[in-house]
Amino acid sequence: MSEAHLEGLTLVQKRLVKAYATTVMSEVRTVDEVKPEELQPYVVLEIAEREIATLVNE
Repeated sequence: MSEAHLEGLTLVQKRLVKAYATTVMSEVRTVDEVKPEELQPYVVLEIAEREIATLVNE
């Protein structure tokens, strides 16, 4: 899976985005609960990337 949607983020921010995406997809938290708020759009993109990858691999 490409990380082009995470371009410009630091390594720590990328890891946070991936961790938050996992917890949002597991319904542990919502995107609105993601802090710092600047990462919220990246979390949405990460979730979309994962869903697309799943559809392509089916």
